[in-house]
Amino acid sequence: MTTTLEAIDSRRVPSVALVSADALRRLNLVPEVKPTILVLQPSGALTQANSREFQYELENTLEQVTEAVIVDLIWVDSTDAYGIAALVAGLERAKALGKFLSFQSMNGSDRLALETAWAHQQEISAGAWTHTFSSDLESFLDDFTHG
Repeated sequence: MTTTLEAIDSRRVPSVALVSADALRRLNLVPEVKPTILVLQPSGALTQANSREFQYELENTLEQVTEAVIVDLIWVDSTDAYGIAALVAGLERAKALGKFLSFQSMNGSDRLALETAWAHQQEISAGAWTHTFSSDLESFLDDFTHG
């Protein structure tokens, strides 16, 4: 799997062409010149064989930006459970850093797997959510709306 990056910062970096993740590391960006948004564009398969490397690249990219990372998955041929886990780990890291993370061009089955895994992770972290109210509140609402 190869990954390319594009920096988007209309204030400081007008536009930087797609470059390799290694090239970004060699730039040694200092905090005052961090890009606002980076676009990560992996290609090939996102599987057990390379998911740890991709997760590292994604988390490192989240550290490099001031606002957001966009992951364009248009060139990803296949994604297994390990690839989905790497994407979920990226979501967790983005949440912890207060950054935005967006997945674009993801096929429907991978999007459903990601949404399911993310919901499961949130349930583990925050506990199960219920949509029921106490019987007293439901009685009050019934009396209030139906006279």
